[in-house]
Amino acid sequence: MTRSKIIFGAKHSRAYSIIQILLWVWLVGLMALVMIALLAVQSQREKTLNRLHALEVGQAQIADANRALQARPESATASALKDVREAAEHRIDELEQALATRATSDDLIALRMEMDQIKANQAAIQSSVESKSRATQTKVVKPIETPMPFRVIGSELRAGQRTVSVAPASGELSASQIQVVLLGEAVGQWRLEEIDRNTAVFRAGEQTRRLAIP
Repeated sequence: MTRSKIIFGAKHSRAYSIIQILLWVWLVGLMALVMIALLAVQSQREKTLNRLHALEVGQAQIADANRALQARPESATASALKDVREAAEHRIDELEQALATRATSDDLIALRMEMDQIKANQAAIQSSVESKSRATQTKVVKPIETPMPFRVIGSELRAGQRTVSVAPASGELSASQIQVVLLGEAVGQWRLEEIDRNTAVFRAGEQTRRLAIP
């Protein structure tokens, strides 16, 4: 009987030791898994922070490019806009890839705000360049000058006042076609405003023409 108790006690002690060993192995394995998970989370967090920093740098570069566009001459805006658009599209692709990866909800919100800001900057640059282009086209367009219907053929004094003689701009010259014009008088829609030495100044509305006096 005593021997049976000893054998039973030995078996019970061995089973308890095995259970303790298995428990320690399980605890060590669990701690290892926790450490691996923590390292993975930390690594993912660092990658996300680095990505956010890179996006902030990219946004600053786009803002700098926008300011540079304002100072560039009109001829450079087309190529500059292409460069800025490509840079913005590249940043947007990075943002979309970042949104597809694992990140915390705060990181996702920050990334989404960055992407919206870059798109807004790109739209502002496009609008600025288009406005400059329209302004340039407006400046380039000049009113078409209509040909003068007459020519000045001479000048003389009449009753102490200087006059100019005009004739049709084309065709053969005849005495019946010559017209003497005083200051303030008009030939058609053109009024003689001034006689400055060898120049006669005519005005019609907003247009002014200076004709040489032979």
